[in-house]
Parts: sequence; C-alpha cells; structure tokens
Amino acid sequence: MAKRALLIGINRYRIPGADLRGCVNDVKNLQGVLTAMYGFAKADITTLLDYDATKKNMQAAMRALIASGKKGDTLLLHYSGHGANVPDANGDEADKRDEILCPTDLDWKSPLTDDWLRATIDKVKPGVNLTIVMDCCHSGSNTRAILPPDAKTMPRYLPNPWDIMAAESGRKLKGKVAKGMRSAAATQRRRSNVAIVEIPEVLVTGCRDTQTSADAFIAGSYNGALTYHLVAALKAAKGKITYRALHADVIARLGKSKFDQVPQLEGRKANLDRLFLGTSA
Repeated sequence: MAKRALLIGINRYRIPGADLRGCVNDVKNLQGVLTAMYGFAKADITTLLDYDATKKNMQAAMRALIASGKKGDTLLLHYSGHGANVPDANGDEADKRDEILCPTDLDWKSPLTDDWLRATIDKVKPGVNLTIVMDCCHSGSNTRAILPPDAKTMPRYLPNPWDIMAAESGRKLKGKVAKGMRSAAATQRRRSNVAIVEIPEVLVTGCRDTQTSADAFIAGSYNGALTYHLVAALKAAKGKITYRALHADVIARLGKSKFDQVPQLEGRKANLDRLFLGTSA
C-alpha cells in the first residue's frame, strides 16, 4: 500500500502585489510531519513551489497523483496559496461565481476552476484514501484589498478584475460564490462546520464561505494559520487522531490564537471517524 503526496506552496506570484509569505513554510512543515510520523518516503512527496507552481504543472501533478492511487493507497493533496472566485462561464452578469485556485501564472481568462478540480478528483479509484487540505480562501462576501508585504496577517484571497471594477465603479456584482469543491449544501455548512457528504475524499478547507484564510506571522515565522495549527495538532497527538478530533483541535487552536477563521470538514461519516491518513472506508 503506497503513500504519495502532492504539496503546493506559492509565495511568489507573477501578479504585482500578490505575494504571500507562509506558503512555502507550510509545505516544509507538513512534509516533515509526513516523513517523520506517517511513513511517507521523500521520493513519494512531490512539491511545487513558487514559480514552478504554474497552472500547467499543478494540473499535471494533480492528475498524476489521482491516477497513481490503487485500492489501499494513501494520497494527500495540500495547497497553500491564494484562492479567488470568478463569474461562472455561463453567467454573463455573475449570477453565480466559480471558486478557483491561483497558480503563480494566474490567468483570469483561463483559471484553474473548481469544476476541473471536482472532475479530476472524482476519477480516484475506489478504496483509495484521499485527503485534500486547502489552506486558501474563496470568500465572495467582500472584495479584499491587497495588503503591504510587511503586514502581520493578510488574507489568502485575490480580488479578481471584476470585483475591482465593481468596487471602483460603485456597482456591486450580483450573485454569490457557488459551492465549488465543497459538496455540502450551503445550508448544511451553516448548521455545522462538519458536513457528511458522499465524496471520495476527506476535504479540509481553511475557512467558512464568508471568511478568509490567514497568512500570518506565527511563532517567529510566516505560516498559513490552518496548516501551522494542523501540524501542531498532529504532533501533539503523535499522529494518532481522527479527522473529527483533528478538526476540532485545530478550531480550538485557531480560536485560542485569536484567528476568526473556522476550518470546514467534509466527507463520508465512516471516513471522518477514522484516523488521519488511515485506511479509507
């Protein structure tokens, strides 16, 4: 039973003023936990950092990760970087908006959409333990200004050109963010931060729909708030912790550290109750 991971961290963007600070540290910290506590060989962990994390490279690496899994294998996809949203391809007045990941070479006219991600992830073979952690945000509730590079905390969210035009013109875009990668209905997510849904993976997202994930100065270095506290929780549990318990611990740690983001957890009930990176149900 093989173990493979794809870890993507993007601090450097080809969009002026969009750089982050903690994403590469997220990759290094999580990679250390995977090799020290979960038996991942370094050769089986693919990393894409900064300018190497192009749309083409990210898509190829994701396809390869999903295609490599056989029954009993453990796969992990972790993304640290900007998230955003765009008007969907079928709505000429932004009646709906698609969530996207932001490669270093983000092209707003050809983004890496949630539709592509969902179609790719759904190709995972039965019996494969697939975990996805998205330390980014796709909040569509507010247009977020890009902050100075020395800010203690900044959101991992890029306002798109349509948002910017709307803000500058005083004409707010219509519509709201579609559920995207998340499979639970918005009403279900509002009732609980844990959603039981019929998806092949266990999905952890950095925040609620109405929040942003923080790129922050923590304990002497820049990190993603979600990944930093997730790694801390795994170390405290010595690697033996269920997804539910891990999720609850991370929420508590974020709250204690005064972060208002609340990570979301989705998956099949049996999978959420098993050990992190354990055997899939």
